[in-house]
Amino acid sequence: MKKNITIIGNGFASLFFIGYFLSLPLFPFFLSFLRRVYSRYQVTVIGNGRFIYFPAIPEFITGKKTKKGITIDIRPYLRRRNIRFIDDQVVDVRDGGRTVLTTQGPFSNDALFIGTGPGFMLDDIPGTREYTFSPCGGPDAMEEFMHRLSGLREGVIYVGFKLNRRDGFVAGRGGQMYECACLLDYALTQKGVRDKFKIHLFSPNIEPGETGAVTDRLLERGIILDYGYEPAEFVEGGMRDVDGSLRRADLILFTPGITAPAWVRGSCLPLSAGEHIDVDRFGQVKGLQRVFAAGDCSSHEAPPPWVPHQAHMAQLRSAAAAKNLRAALRGREPSHTYRFELSCILNMENDALWLHAANDNKPPFWNIFPRHSQKLIAVKNGFERLYLFYLRYL
Repeated sequence: MKKNITIIGNGFASLFFIGYFLSLPLFPFFLSFLRRVYSRYQVTVIGNGRFIYFPAIPEFITGKKTKKGITIDIRPYLRRRNIRFIDDQVVDVRDGGRTVLTTQGPFSNDALFIGTGPGFMLDDIPGTREYTFSPCGGPDAMEEFMHRLSGLREGVIYVGFKLNRRDGFVAGRGGQMYECACLLDYALTQKGVRDKFKIHLFSPNIEPGETGAVTDRLLERGIILDYGYEPAEFVEGGMRDVDGSLRRADLILFTPGITAPAWVRGSCLPLSAGEHIDVDRFGQVKGLQRVFAAGDCSSHEAPPPWVPHQAHMAQLRSAAAAKNLRAALRGREPSHTYRFELSCILNMENDALWLHAANDNKPPFWNIFPRHSQKLIAVKNGFERLYLFYLRYL
């Protein structure tokens, strides 16, 4: 009898997991019928059916990317792999992971993988919901920010982030906010109005006086660095400090720290100190059998302090989880761990940096690409086009 595998979510972590778990050929549609016959698994994905390539959202600022261009209906991709899709929202996981409850009812499984996106700490700083925009809120939120920006002829723009560091790693979106600040500078310069705007970059997670390549790029662009700053609250017209004083802001682009989604808190899934799904170094949810998690919703075990939640890290984690889940289905103990790696290209439109760190000190792509060059933008766009082509057609 086929094993019933349930996957929660259809973002980066879940899609990488599918690729590694099924070990599909390059052109899966040629073997669709054969898979129906020989497959040992019945795979079910529960999600919204819409994949958004979030790393490209900051480029809405320059008009190079749009909602349509980075949004994919993921259901054809799943059909080509003979994967059942449930368009629904998960509200609970019960029975040690064997039952997933959605608004439509329960779904049982022999093994579970959780690859949902994060929950955002929107109430950590009062007023975040009401008075800020965020690229992490998705294309609609970013389009609304751009609409507001287009109505300004001058003003003060604050760009900031706060991280959830309670689990000892970077649970947040600092890199995207650096990129947003630089792209704002570029877009306003191209319009010939940069001198009429002040751009601030703030975060309580950056030490005042911090130096480095990213800081240098911000300073080159005349971006005001409010390192170490955290508002007491966001309010109409700006930010209120602890002493009650107001910092005026015409627009605020801000992303808070991240946790697991809210529904996890009432489930049987254990939570880490930072309120992520608590997993071990194999990606297995602690205390549960044949339940694995990766991506923004889950913690790391003993991480270096710089390790992030990001698409590439989700790939490394999902690869290990897929191998370990297959082993668990055969009655074996998990044995595959994953590398800790931060690797992303910071696009500034007229410049680019490859930000990289790894626990084994291996360079990205054998150092065939420069670490600082405008040509890296073409590399980044190339990765994006290849991945989206893969999802759309293969």
